[in-house]
Amino acid sequence: RERERERERERVVQKKDVIMGIDSLFITNNKTETLTAVKHWGPETDSSVCEKVFEKHNEAIKANSQGDVLAIDGKDYAFFQSRGEITYIATCNSETQPLMVVEFLTQLHEVLKSYFGNVITEAILQEHHLTLYQLLDEMLDSGIPVNTHPGGLHVLVPPPNLANRLHNAVLGTASGVLVSDQDPTKLLPLPWRASNIKYTSNEVYLDVIEHVDATLDPEGKLLTSAIYGKIEVNCRLSGMPDISLSLSNSHLIEDYSFHPSVRLARFASDRVVSFVPADGKFTLMNYKIRPESKEDKNQWQPKYIKQNPWMQSQTMGGGGPGGGPEGSISAPLPLYIRPQSSFGPTQGRISIVCGTKPAFEKPVEAVSLQVALPSRVLSADPSATHGGATFDDASKTVNWTIDKFPADKTPCLTVVLAMGSEQESNNNNSDNTNNSNENENENALAMMGGRTDKSSSKLQSERRKIKLQETCNVTAQFSVAGVGVSGVKVESVQVRNEKYKPTQGVRYHTRNGRIVVRT
Repeated sequence: RERERERERERVVQKKDVIMGIDSLFITNNKTETLTAVKHWGPETDSSVCEKVFEKHNEAIKANSQGDVLAIDGKDYAFFQSRGEITYIATCNSETQPLMVVEFLTQLHEVLKSYFGNVITEAILQEHHLTLYQLLDEMLDSGIPVNTHPGGLHVLVPPPNLANRLHNAVLGTASGVLVSDQDPTKLLPLPWRASNIKYTSNEVYLDVIEHVDATLDPEGKLLTSAIYGKIEVNCRLSGMPDISLSLSNSHLIEDYSFHPSVRLARFASDRVVSFVPADGKFTLMNYKIRPESKEDKNQWQPKYIKQNPWMQSQTMGGGGPGGGPEGSISAPLPLYIRPQSSFGPTQGRISIVCGTKPAFEKPVEAVSLQVALPSRVLSADPSATHGGATFDDASKTVNWTIDKFPADKTPCLTVVLAMGSEQESNNNNSDNTNNSNENENENALAMMGGRTDKSSSKLQSERRKIKLQETCNVTAQFSVAGVGVSGVKVESVQVRNEKYKPTQGVRYHTRNGRIVVRT
């Protein structure tokens, strides 16, 4: 008996050590709710799981939220991601690493884009269904992801092009896909790059894209903020080059994640990003900038730290309109927003002033403000001194777009509101059930307290006082080309292991993340 118990314990330990993978994969059209492709590696999951995912997806759209996991009857789990009209659904009925499944679904979409274009539709997947299934065979082994890099997959499964179609037409192959007959171990010394890449013109371009998240009060004072960035690479280099990136102000990077090609030990030791690049476009790294404190300024700074002129202007109190108090660091935003609002029982008024800060030398483009109005707004009449303003009655929002800021004046938005009672707004939204419940509660309270007409009018006046405290939030969108707000910059790009001198270029972009101004 003791030996049997020991064997049973060994089996349990071995079962825990085994990495379980994906059992079934469904590729569906979330608009028509039809099944495009399905493949099983383990116990087959019924396709009815797609209906539950569609219900979850529709609820997430209405609630303006996102979800990636759904429990099915307490036994199975469904991981799903929607990209355009395509929804990828992976099911597991055993213990599985959830991030592995989510990352695979994300990478699967990137691989399909590298094969079939940036827009993936049901018609495209049905046209190239043989290539799709061959990719799934190469990417997964018994449901476990083994090869998810587009560069390596292009060698094993060539993309469908005119040459492949002519080859199939001449040879009369029935498969419709030209498969490489070369040894993958010789072609792929690295999983993300082939060894026989050749270009007539060698070039490498980098894009540093930073997104700003910030929450501000009506006076422009910063409440919360964060900067998220990523470095995207477009590599067209022959052979097997080795690239080293030197970053300035890399000490500000708090959290980061790299492409599998990056040598982590090198970055941890001297903050240099060293890697053998993948072919084509890929994301080299994602990072988050930690907030700068006053203690950092008094500490010794190594040579790779260079002062950001934008942050320096903010610490000196030179942020211009919308800057914070003297000696403090304001939000690294290229524009300032000053909202004012007042709401009465029957009408209201909102005025917003928006302009650019002088510390930003580059022009701010594609500016768009969304003003969320209270629910009891019946109608709105927006007017702007510059740009276009519209009112959406369904979502109760005012959209103000500014393509380019004028040089002689500051744009201003004025919104005149027609307000109604909560009961009127509910009637406009067809919420008859809520109104009946509210009336029943009022009648019951009146009967219990023996209220007269004076008490009911007092109740209405108190409700109006509460409504006078209503607020509206302003969310902003913008784009600035040619500048970064964090101070992280690419100092040098060195290409080794090859004799040629490639063409290089670095571009910087600043975009909005989640910008909210409270009123």
